[in-house]
Amino acid sequence: MRTARSQTALLGASRNSEKAFQAVADADLAHYPANEKTAWAMAAVIHCDFCRLVIAYEECEREGLARLLSMADISSKLVEARNWYNNAGSKLLKEIAASKPCGVEAVSRRIEQLKNTHGINRVNRYVDYRNKIGYHYDENAITYLQRFGGESAEEFFEVLSSFVRFSGDWAQLTKNLIQRNAP
Repeated sequence: MRTARSQTALLGASRNSEKAFQAVADADLAHYPANEKTAWAMAAVIHCDFCRLVIAYEECEREGLARLLSMADISSKLVEARNWYNNAGSKLLKEIAASKPCGVEAVSRRIEQLKNTHGINRVNRYVDYRNKIGYHYDENAITYLQRFGGESAEEFFEVLSSFVRFSGDWAQLTKNLIQRNAP
């Protein structure tokens, strides 16, 4: 059941990200500000990527090192996406909000609300794994893999699932800001 729900979410996210990705270079949409198209595209692409990662995680049925390495790769994406939301993403939305009736303060409050609701700071727990084994093999990678192996897979999946909900809410916030001028 969980996988079917994830497949449905990925299908919707994929369609939305495809539209957003194509809109960036669409001549018919040249009248929209570049920052709005970029914000929409990045929010949609990241959300699609995390829907895809949930399915990849669910399908990695092999226990042991294969699943552990998959989790390490996902931890890298979690940290990188969190960094994008905290930095470039927040900057883009605030920049867009500055030209909208809702204003920057309302968008800033909504961003903080989303981060708190979805517990985005839980990603911080996996920063060391991203730095030492996810897409980079530190000289002490085996030690970090051993530590990472002691982490709860269910808790990791909950952080990943929460991040998917966060990225979906962020994409909706972006859409609302661009289309309705409100967070």
